[in-house]
Amino acid sequence: MKRWILTFLIPLAMLQPSVLAQNEGDSNRPAQPQPTLTAPAIALPTLTLLKRTGQIQLQLVNCTWDCALAELLFPQSALTDRAELYFDNSALTPVNIVSSAVIVEGNLTNYQLPSQIPCQASNQSSCAAIALSENSKSLPANQISSLVLTFNRSNMPPDQYTGAVHLTLADQRNRLILPIDLSVRSGPLMPLLVLLFGIVLGRLIKYMEKRGEPQALALQEVNRLEADVALANPEDQKILVGMIAKTRKLVFREQLDPAKANATAIRNRLDVLIKLRSIETRLEERVEPLPEDVIEDAIATIAQARSRIAQEDDGKAKELLEQVSDLLDTIGIRGGEESEIRETVRAASANLEQNLKNPPILIKEPSRWERFRRFLVTLSGVSDQVRAEATYWVVRPVLSLILLAGLSLVGLNTLYVQNGATFGARPFPDYLGLILWGLSADVASRSLSSLQGQKE
Repeated sequence: MKRWILTFLIPLAMLQPSVLAQNEGDSNRPAQPQPTLTAPAIALPTLTLLKRTGQIQLQLVNCTWDCALAELLFPQSALTDRAELYFDNSALTPVNIVSSAVIVEGNLTNYQLPSQIPCQASNQSSCAAIALSENSKSLPANQISSLVLTFNRSNMPPDQYTGAVHLTLADQRNRLILPIDLSVRSGPLMPLLVLLFGIVLGRLIKYMEKRGEPQALALQEVNRLEADVALANPEDQKILVGMIAKTRKLVFREQLDPAKANATAIRNRLDVLIKLRSIETRLEERVEPLPEDVIEDAIATIAQARSRIAQEDDGKAKELLEQVSDLLDTIGIRGGEESEIRETVRAASANLEQNLKNPPILIKEPSRWERFRRFLVTLSGVSDQVRAEATYWVVRPVLSLILLAGLSLVGLNTLYVQNGATFGARPFPDYLGLILWGLSADVASRSLSSLQGQKE
């Protein structure tokens, strides 16, 4: 029995060191990774942007109460308040929009359009300038869906705006970005008014150069003459006031040459009347004894000369002054004061002589028969006068207005419609360009000038 036990234990003792060494070697080796089970990959939803959704480009008009005029100048797309964004979800699972953001900034003014408050139909003034509708947060599976991008054009200052719509989709790391490019211009009424102002200003400058400045100078001379007459004797003022009124009427009718001649004649008559008053005063206050009959005759002759001046008969007034000079020669006294009286008479005669060389234009009031005849001719409508008056008062103004309107439309189309995508973003150069364009419109301006001839 012991023999069998020893026979079994001796081989077991010999194998034990090798087994221990093998176990130690296995414990020092690195642990091998255990295989894991993975779930099959799930396909992400596929979202395709349809045409014109991947790039939003619009040219808008910031109009309020002048939108009716904008509708005549621009297509309907410039007055739209919304843009439809279309998406094609070809996957079998819906696409959920977790969040959205619209970030748009002006290139010229760096103004960022507010986009937090969506526009409501009841209150457009307080809503955001651009916003994405929040009525749809999920795009159904295997369908073409749309989102609405709303605009409040009245809250968009003129500028060139660029930015994007950022959409965060569920179960997707990459956001969907839709670029935006908007051109916003101001309403058309203010540019039109500024353009008309420039054209009218150009017409006014040409008018002042050719007709307005000479007329203003002639009117200035009449006003100065009226101020000088106001300093004269009240009786002499009554004589000259009517003449000044007729001369002023000539200036208003742009008959400047006759007006200047009349103003010169009136000034000469004023000088004569002042000299006649001086002669009368010296004759009445003379210390040296003079024949009373000679003094009375001289004063009476002076009164007659004054009456002739009131009748604008300078020739007869000059003859009466010569008679006064002859009467003074009969006095026979050669004092210094007498020489001054004679010199005053000669100066007055020289003034009247100048009027005779350059006779003024006499404006006569038509008689009753002439007024009645003119009324009959006007009523019949067959005279050249009627056609001339109609041309002056009707045809010419109508043609002028038509040319003015055409010129305004050409300038508005050139500077505002075609080349003014961001008109109003820089108000000073934009509106100044309209004014300068109106000032430099030479062709139409010459056409207008040819229609503004003087009425004779």
